[in-house]
Amino acid sequence: MNLGPFELIVIIVLLLLVVGPAALPRITRNMGKSLGAFKRGVRDVDLREEIRGTLEREEPPQDSAEPPPPPPEQP
Repeated sequence: MNLGPFELIVIIVLLLLVVGPAALPRITRNMGKSLGAFKRGVRDVDLREEIRGTLEREEPPQDSAEPPPPPPEQP
């Protein structure tokens, strides 16, 4: 979705008409904070999935059909 300068101007004018010039800075500030929190949350989830994938690759298989060989006897 590409927004050109004309579309941005139309959106800003509509926002000014709907919420008024006094509330616009507060609303845009809250939207920016919400977007930042959302991005941090997505980044944290991606990091957790990456760590989980790394740990799963490094773990040895848990269900082994053969028991480990006995230690060699010393004379």
